[in-house]
Amino acid sequence: MSLKQQGINLDLSHIRAVLFLALARIPMPRTWRKVFVRAAGVNLTGSKYFIARDVQFDSIHPGNITIENDAHIAAGVRLLTHRLDTNNPDREDIHFIEGQITIGEHAFIGSGTIITGNVTIGRSAIIGAGSVVTKSVGDYEIWAGNPAKFIKMRA
Repeated sequence: MSLKQQGINLDLSHIRAVLFLALARIPMPRTWRKVFVRAAGVNLTGSKYFIARDVQFDSIHPGNITIENDAHIAAGVRLLTHRLDTNNPDREDIHFIEGQITIGEHAFIGSGTIITGNVTIGRSAIIGAGSVVTKSVGDYEIWAGNPAKFIKMRA
């Protein structure tokens, strides 16, 4: 009996993403980490980033994540490009909505933050540690909390 007959669908791009994203989480010089993250399918624009060791990228749709130049992502951040579709009329099945996540130039994402759905973090924005971001954040804005709320503009 083949794997397909057993209901196992081997999607090589997904396996590749899972492998490279797992490698990106092990201790290594931070300059190497971007190589594994990019190989998994995450879009990195520019050349300078800080991506901490324990950042978890959505392995189902890593290509829907864009990190712009000089963005800083602290340890324990989770970037999830899909979320549960609660408006699905089929109550017997679970459906997900696919989204895009963009982290703008010079943005800072605090430790333990979760970013989900269809979200853009603006240029030079700051997200406080432990926040849950479900809405887009404008340029130079500071947000924090669960759910994340606007705190103030950067000085």
